[in-house]
Amino acid sequence: MKRNGFTLLEIILIIILLSLLSITFLIKWSGFEEIKLSSAISKLASDIAYAQHLAITTQLYHGISFDLANEKYYLFRIEEDGGLSTIEDPYNPKKDFVVEYNTEELQGVTLESISIKDTQLIFNWKGTPCNITGEELDDDVTITLACKGKTKTLTITAQTGKIVW
Repeated sequence: MKRNGFTLLEIILIIILLSLLSITFLIKWSGFEEIKLSSAISKLASDIAYAQHLAITTQLYHGISFDLANEKYYLFRIEEDGGLSTIEDPYNPKKDFVVEYNTEELQGVTLESISIKDTQLIFNWKGTPCNITGEELDDDVTITLACKGKTKTLTITAQTGKIVW
C-alpha cells in the first residue's frame, strides 16, 4: 500500500515545533530594546560608582564627563595641578576609559539628557557629587538614556552620592 501525504501525528509535531520556534523568536526580539537599555543604564551606574570609588580611595577628585553630541562619556581624574587626565580602562590596559553609545553592543542607545549644567560630574574624597569647581551639589543629578522610544533614568543623590536607577 502506497502512502501519500502526512499522518495526523506528523502534522501535530510540525505545528508544535513551529509554535515553539515562533514563541522563542518573539520573546527574544520583543524585549531586546528593553534589555539593551537596562544593560546600558547598569553599565553607566557601575562606571559612575567606579569613579566615586576611585575618588574615595585615592583622595583625589574623579569624575565622569558626558558628550551628548557624540553619544559618549569618559572617566577622568583631576590632577593636583588642576589638569584633567582620562582614567585608564581597567579591562583594556593602555586604553582610555571611554564609553561610546554608537558601538555594536550599545547601538541604538542614546544619551538623552543630564541635569548638571556643564555635563561633568565630579566626586570629592568623601564620594560626594560636586560640580566642576568642586562645590558639593545641592540637587540630585539625573541622567536619561533612551532606546527606540523607551527611556530609563539614573539618579545620583546630592550629599550622599547614592546611585539609583
